[in-house]
Amino acid sequence: MLLLEPFWVYSSVGMCVACGRKELLKVDDIWGNRYFSSILILIAGVFVPAENWVLHRHPDWETTFFLKTVTDSTLIALASLLHILIALSGYWLSMHLLRNYGEDSVIKSTMWAFSIFFCVQGLFYDSFMYSGTYEEYQDGVEKTFFSFFATDRFFDAYIVFFLLFGPPFYYLTVSWNSGHTRAERNNFNWKMGREVVLHAAFITGAYVAVWGVGLLPPQFDLARLLPMSLIHFTSHFLVVLPLYFSSTKERLD
Repeated sequence: MLLLEPFWVYSSVGMCVACGRKELLKVDDIWGNRYFSSILILIAGVFVPAENWVLHRHPDWETTFFLKTVTDSTLIALASLLHILIALSGYWLSMHLLRNYGEDSVIKSTMWAFSIFFCVQGLFYDSFMYSGTYEEYQDGVEKTFFSFFATDRFFDAYIVFFLLFGPPFYYLTVSWNSGHTRAERNNFNWKMGREVVLHAAFITGAYVAVWGVGLLPPQFDLARLLPMSLIHFTSHFLVVLPLYFSSTKERLD
């Protein structure tokens, strides 16, 4: 999972920048403002501790079973540094895109990062979402896609993590996306939803094309599109839907 964390961190930061687009366009110093401070607190104060707790609980799974033993201090230090660096660089890149190319470019980069994170999990469910032990993984014991959802890894990394990271993330994005007209809010959300559908079509089409010409190993059959699509759309739904609760000018008045 650590291999995909940079996409998750960047997409979370990009989403915050996209939602705070109007106010962030007004700031002179992109680093010295409450939006940057809030994003940094979200990543360093919530995401990193929650992720480190998962790392401590499941070190072999978090390294995708490449290593059976690794010290907590080494793994946690490297992961923390990676997440902070990605947050800082992701914020700078999102602000660069916002100021020079507009909100659409931020939305596109953000949703692509989300799509890569979600789709790769779905396609490589037998490694990134493996439900067995390190020994079973090394011995090639096959586990079904749905068996992962009954493991403590799923509970810790998705349920507990979501309960810790979700509320402050949604608070920032929903509150920063408030204050627009209903049409502006709906148009913003529609742009994100459109990106989700376009990405799904592109990724699915590319996979079918590569599979059709026989460039994939036998285990990568068309059945892999089912978990990919399930995770892709379900996760994006959870990301985009809360933004429809953003208060509009009509409601605030």
